[in-house]
Amino acid sequence: MIVDTEMLRMGAAFSDSAGAIAKRGAAQLAATSMPAGMFGDFEAAESFLGALRRTHEAQLTSMQTHHRGLSALAEKADLGAKHFSNQDDASESDLHSAGRAIG
Repeated sequence: MIVDTEMLRMGAAFSDSAGAIAKRGAAQLAATSMPAGMFGDFEAAESFLGALRRTHEAQLTSMQTHHRGLSALAEKADLGAKHFSNQDDASESDLHSAGRAIG
């Protein structure tokens, strides 16, 4: 089996970067507020504001979830690359030892 550990590390870095962007976006979104009456002081305006607030909260939750998922993916890819590299190093050492024992 051939594993491109550099590609794994590159994917991990990309996922980590995307997770950081999602985290910053979530922080900015969380810092925004929608004051009562911003669309007017009548029933349809309040109803719209309520729908907008629910959507705002759902988007915030989604961005936080994306951050966690992307960060976890980056961590797993880094760990996988590390394990494959360590295994390759150990196998190379074993092959050299076996070659010296034979030769």
